[in-house]
Amino acid sequence: MKGLRAPVGNQPSEVYWRRRIVLLVALAVIVALGWLIVSALSSDGAESAASSTPTTSTSPTSSTSPSPSVSQSESAASDDVTACVDGAISVSVAPNPASVPADKQPRFDVTIEQDGDVPCVIDATGKNTKLVITSGDDRIWSSNDCPAEEALIGKSWLLDAGDTKDVQVAWPRIRSAEGCAAVDQAPGAGTYWATVTVAGVKADAVPFVLE
Repeated sequence: MKGLRAPVGNQPSEVYWRRRIVLLVALAVIVALGWLIVSALSSDGAESAASSTPTTSTSPTSSTSPSPSVSQSESAASDDVTACVDGAISVSVAPNPASVPADKQPRFDVTIEQDGDVPCVIDATGKNTKLVITSGDDRIWSSNDCPAEEALIGKSWLLDAGDTKDVQVAWPRIRSAEGCAAVDQAPGAGTYWATVTVAGVKADAVPFVLE
């Protein structure tokens, strides 16, 4: 222990202390270099491992685009459509056929034409739509006499200006009375007249024959 604290030799003690300091510095440098080498190797290994690991790409999530909705202007336009007024439609009717065999019901082709300048709704669901059958001054039948026949057409349509709608109505070849009172007398052979009214608009009466 004394040799460590007080160097023994034929040279001055300062020489021995300088040697020891140089040796300690050299050892410290070696240790530092070793630590740097180990750190560098560890860092290179980590970077190599990271680069070799495949990255998982996230595919973009597909989104469902909303279905097109009705714009406010279109909704407002539909809200502005009103019922067809007087003069906006015309109605015509033709028997089909004009001469009806004894075992057939008379049928009539009805054509509704929109004569206005803007779209409008034709309501053929109420009592303003009816078929009336007459023979001279004798009122034979009306679709408004009995509830079962009131819905002669029972539909409504939105028609643009210039559009037409074709429908067919029928007469069950019986008599009727207001209030749906029972009538025993059956219509006989001869000439009859059919008058069709749609949404309050009356067509010209047309003749037809029952055989």
